[in-house]
Amino acid sequence: MTLRREVLFGGLLGLAFGGSATCACHAQAFAQAVQTPHTLGCLLADADVERVYPQGTSTGRYRSGQEPLVGSSGDRDFDRALAETLAKCADLFEVLPGFAFFDDHNGLNAYATNRVRMQRADGTVLMGQRLLARLLRQPEAPDACVAAVCAHEFGHILQFKLGLADRLKKGQSTVKRIELQADFFAGYFAGTRKRERQAFPAAVFAMTQFTFGDNMVNSPDHHGTADERAAAVVKGFEASYRQKLNLNDAIATSLRYVSVL
Repeated sequence: MTLRREVLFGGLLGLAFGGSATCACHAQAFAQAVQTPHTLGCLLADADVERVYPQGTSTGRYRSGQEPLVGSSGDRDFDRALAETLAKCADLFEVLPGFAFFDDHNGLNAYATNRVRMQRADGTVLMGQRLLARLLRQPEAPDACVAAVCAHEFGHILQFKLGLADRLKKGQSTVKRIELQADFFAGYFAGTRKRERQAFPAAVFAMTQFTFGDNMVNSPDHHGTADERAAAVVKGFEASYRQKLNLNDAIATSLRYVSVL
């Protein structure tokens, strides 16, 4: 029997993208605004944390691999694979956020916040349970779709830690540059994993973010078009897989890349 962990670490041989459709953190934004009126993108505003987090389910710690599994998905093999992915994200980006699920009944979503929960030093990543269910219904490497969203949100945690989000938002009418840098970081994670294991389904990261693109270019919540989101993932992938940049150099490259978009 093929375990979900095997699916997460197996898959496509090359990085390519295609398809059409809607960042995990942007899905159903209008409905979500009712629950998070102070929030733009998936950078959860401090004033909205209490509206979202009390819905959250407790999760296990994920750092050492010997600690309790991430809970509440109902699938032990998936939980173990997710715990390993979160640990790899934390190590690569040199951050240590908490992670929890929440009931995203007002609109499929995932968030990153700098609010420290669960004794984690670098904020918290919140994954909507309904968004998770949608991602796991994807026909191709669904666990990699979940990993793409998690890597994007961990990218936001890195932005918080280094003050990058404020820098990118200055003078901008949308959160597009912030979100595309997080997509770049997701691609950087995919490239690093593919260097470790050639069968890693890196293409799914680009396809996932492509699917969550939007054309609301005049909205403050605009994350980038489908093509822009996929392209940012590819740039991040190339920074790791082809150029083999370390994290600091990748951050500098990402800043140059999104600053002209």
